[in-house]
Amino acid sequence: MALPDHILWPVSILKPESIRPNPVPFSRSGGRTLGGLSTDTRTDCGWWSISYRGISLVDSDRRRLWEMIRVELSGKAGLLVVPVWSYDLAAWPAGAANGRILTTHSDGTPHADGSLYSQPAIGVEMVEAVGIGATVVKLRKVFGIEELSGIRFSYQHALYATGFPISIEGDVWQVRITPPVRAPIPAGAELEVGFPTCLVHLAEDNGMDVALSAGNIDSVDIDFVEANDVWNELATA
Repeated sequence: MALPDHILWPVSILKPESIRPNPVPFSRSGGRTLGGLSTDTRTDCGWWSISYRGISLVDSDRRRLWEMIRVELSGKAGLLVVPVWSYDLAAWPAGAANGRILTTHSDGTPHADGSLYSQPAIGVEMVEAVGIGATVVKLRKVFGIEELSGIRFSYQHALYATGFPISIEGDVWQVRITPPVRAPIPAGAELEVGFPTCLVHLAEDNGMDVALSAGNIDSVDIDFVEANDVWNELATA
């Protein structure tokens, strides 16, 4: 599956103080009865709303990078891939950074030059292939994690969150996910749990507008929404 051209948010440079990734459910109501009761029905499984808060623009390099991204996006029609930290839900092993860890071969040896290998800090894989629209999946723990409920993961920049376990058999957990599967995930696929990502648009055309202070030190916020239009186009192509 080939995604359209997009920008990977440079989170190591334009680093937010906090990230707010929240699934947005979509419910409809028929209105309130005379007794004040309201019946709500879920008509859509929703999408992701992601906010970056407290991005420091403290020098000209960061300001130029911000401006370059804004020009390339040209409003909310442009596409970004934004990383979402997960150490609030899944503890990274000691020494891990940005969802990865340096390690040796399985026999304890490094590269020939003595350097270490970089690998995901957490290993989780899809047990059975799932198609578009699936809301229940089977995940297998591989390394670096104990619980597979209440976590986030991504595959090819589609972001998901897991709910209560339906069943647990050894290292295999069957769980509900939200939102529904955006694009097919094959059996055995390695999932990104340590540092998942999401394909998004700016929430507003002017979402990257900033006020530049005389002191050249600014803290800015930015809001994104999941690019559901892209997943729909790929599904019907």
